Amino acid sequence: MDCAFCNISKDKIILQNKLAFAVHDKYPQSKGHLLIIPSSHCENFFACGEDEQKAMIELLNEAKNFSDRQLNPSGYKININTGKSAGQIIMHAHIHLIPCY
Repeated sequence: MDCAFCNISKDKIILQNKLAFAVHDKYPQSKGHLLIIPSSHCENFFACGEDEQKAMIELLNEAKNFSDRQLNPSGYKININTGKSAGQIIMHAHIHLIPCY
């Protein structure tokens, strides 16, 4: 499969659980911008199964704690773009965790 997220190198993974992983965004909107991605390919958040959605949310919380410890931002943006019309560029589900300063 020619999916950028299905082919991410294991050494890029910052955090992970059984069904999802987190990496730094290749084109960050701010320092520490992370992507939470399900390990199995599903096109968008709503196409993922309930277990994958829960795993992504659990990892989102873990990533927030990681960012708090590493960068101490004053806030966060959390984005889930679903579909091209909503700004989704890579058609593999992912959540943006964007620290704000």
